[in-house]
Amino acid sequence: MKEKSFYSKLAISAMYRASDIAEKIASENNLKMPLWKDGKIVYIKPQNPNKKMHMDSKKLG
Repeated sequence: MKEKSFYSKLAISAMYRASDIAEKIASENNLKMPLWKDGKIVYIKPQNPNKKMHMDSKKLG
């Protein structure tokens, strides 16, 4: 069971990192982000715009 818990924590950490990157890209390009809320998809603007950050697509994947 310990091994499964370890991999679960790794997966959750990866999802948080991906969420942060998606928020930064959305704020940089002035885009709205989809969010699942109350059984519907709602589009929100990122809360902390960061125009100075530049994400290179080669670094992401």
